Amino acid sequence: MDFDTLGEIIATRRLYLIDEENVRRTVSVLVGKPQPSGESSTYFCPFQIIGIGSQNTHLANGSDAIQALQSAMIMIAANLNDLNGELGGRFEMERRYERPWISVARDRVT
Repeated sequence: MDFDTLGEIIATRRLYLIDEENVRRTVSVLVGKPQPSGESSTYFCPFQIIGIGSQNTHLANGSDAIQALQSAMIMIAANLNDLNGELGGRFEMERRYERPWISVARDRVT
């Protein structure tokens, strides 16, 4: 499968793989809309990791659309973890999210 078979893309994330020499490589994760399987009452959710690895489109299955989406998220994490180990680098997200409510809550604790 390739990029065209993802169908409607419902989510994307850009990551950066920083290797041991501090070289930054862009890695994109694309998640397609869960779809019913043709042969049964199950669903599949296509996803693709671009920038490292095989870059093939993968399918995660589930008994309904939500379970297929959850399976895709688990499979994406597992694939990225494996690739990260193989390449000896580490992943960083495009943006670092701050959680200001944590410091506010911590200030209120006495």
